[in-house]
Amino acid sequence: MILNSFGDMAQHLFLRSRNTELKNTVATLSDEFSTGKSANLTERLGGDYTYLADLENNLNKLESYMVANGEVQLFATATQNSLTTVQNQVQDLRNDILRLSPAMDIANAEQFGTQAKQRMSSAISLFNSEVGGRTIFAGTATDTKPLNGADTLMASILTEVSGLTTSSDIIQEVKDWFADPAGFDSVMYRGSDTDLRPVTVGEGQQVSMGIRADDDNLKHTLQSYVIAALANEPALGLADDVRIDLVIESSTEMTESEQRLIRLQADVGFIEGQLEAVNTRNEASKTSLSIVKNKLVSADPYETYTRLQEAQTQLEGLYTITSRSSQLSLLKYL
Repeated sequence: MILNSFGDMAQHLFLRSRNTELKNTVATLSDEFSTGKSANLTERLGGDYTYLADLENNLNKLESYMVANGEVQLFATATQNSLTTVQNQVQDLRNDILRLSPAMDIANAEQFGTQAKQRMSSAISLFNSEVGGRTIFAGTATDTKPLNGADTLMASILTEVSGLTTSSDIIQEVKDWFADPAGFDSVMYRGSDTDLRPVTVGEGQQVSMGIRADDDNLKHTLQSYVIAALANEPALGLADDVRIDLVIESSTEMTESEQRLIRLQADVGFIEGQLEAVNTRNEASKTSLSIVKNKLVSADPYETYTRLQEAQTQLEGLYTITSRSSQLSLLKYL
């Protein structure tokens, strides 16, 4: 019979090597169990990272789309809120004027003139509003408030209509000034002439928020307010019947302003619907790709736990063997 034996040094090195191996196994399996991810992706993927890299690239793109979508949604919501507030204010003032039109006197006309100027200031403030540090209605000049103040507007208008004595002439002059590039656009508008560029919010999906404060629909609202506000400008020296007529005629202009604002709100609402639909698709795609990625890189928790217990049991057994081996001696044997 041939007996193979190992010297003490060889046995010591073997036990130490096995101890290190088992400790590393326990550490690796513990990490896999706590994180849920495989510690050796190269082995798991057969050395081919192409599919995983493609998944991660698509997930990163989706994340970028969702961030962009969120920013545009914020922009669209702020735009919608501004338009809704202005539209409600126009509607309320128009309705108040119409209720008093049959019996309007000069005191009513002056009061409506004051209210119109106040709401004009409010509208300008709303058209100058910003979100996330960027102005909404200034085109690409998002660091600039697009409109000068109501005082600047009224001062220019008063210069234009000075000397006119009939409501029809005054209203026509106001309309001409708003339509003239050397009028409103030159005196009041400070934003960019370039719309914001379309933003990619999904695969093959772009949206654009292109409403500027020099848009004819927004200008019409200010035009309506100006006509009513002129009824309470003593410097013009207008007759009472002309001032009353300006207020009554402004209600017709406000009706058109309201309709224009409602159409803009509908356009923005359509964009909001698009953004919501695209975001839903992006979320679904992200979930699907994340599931596929997790299947590639995740460790089976049951298998990992079973292997961890097995490694721990082997390590405990090794400790026991090592301890007993260290206690062996010829004296104890005898």
